[in-house]
Amino acid sequence: MQTSTEQQLLIQQMNVIDDMFFQKIAEDKDVCEEILRIILQKPKLRVIESQTQRFLRNIGAHSVILDLLCEDENGARINVEMQKSDDDDHVRRVRFNSSNIDTTFTEKGLDYKDFPDIYVIFISKFDMFQENKTIYHLETIIKETGTSVEDGIHRIFVNCTVDDGSDIAELMQYFKNSTGQNSKFPKLSNRVKYFKESKEGADAMTQIVEEYASKKVLERDKETAKSLLQNGVPADVVIKSIPTISIEFIEKLHRQLATVEKQ
Repeated sequence: MQTSTEQQLLIQQMNVIDDMFFQKIAEDKDVCEEILRIILQKPKLRVIESQTQRFLRNIGAHSVILDLLCEDENGARINVEMQKSDDDDHVRRVRFNSSNIDTTFTEKGLDYKDFPDIYVIFISKFDMFQENKTIYHLETIIKETGTSVEDGIHRIFVNCTVDDGSDIAELMQYFKNSTGQNSKFPKLSNRVKYFKESKEGADAMTQIVEEYASKKVLERDKETAKSLLQNGVPADVVIKSIPTISIEFIEKLHRQLATVEKQ
């Protein structure tokens, strides 16, 4: 259990890009609406419903927990995912999320032409495609002609690395360094201020702070394990030295590093 001083210090360190903090921020539907209006460049967009940590169950297959799932006034489903580490194939993750939303929320017997649009917005701390853009829109195209094909799936990747001076980039910079007020997104910055500066907000963060502290320790231990393996320490020694990390993770990391060395 953290002391009140330690808890307040951890809260001050949190930013919107941290998925646990984002979870609390996004519990406010009006804040979600403000964020989506900027990213989607739809100043009149209305969020009818929003849910954080929405669990989509797949019987006999891989289930998924969405960081945020919203529905707009036209019935479109909008999934927002936060990611700090470039440690997986996130393009396929976006594909998987969109397919799960499709199968979960499309009514039986609905004509294909009436399927609602799906937006998956992937917000990362890193530039996913290394093309020096703040935002990327992935489309389905005809390869031979370059013609876009509208299938109702909108895949959008936004990052906090590239600052192109746009409102979206300014929002992303605030996601990365969440302090102070910003007149362009007052609801978001007021929500951040509530958690960081009020006793009521800090009290509401108690469980999140404990989870955040545990996650920070886990991230530190994973980096330590990686460093040890890179310096030639045998995997079995690393496993014994860092009991907080699973054997499976260390063995997988060891194989990955060995593969990189061979290339």
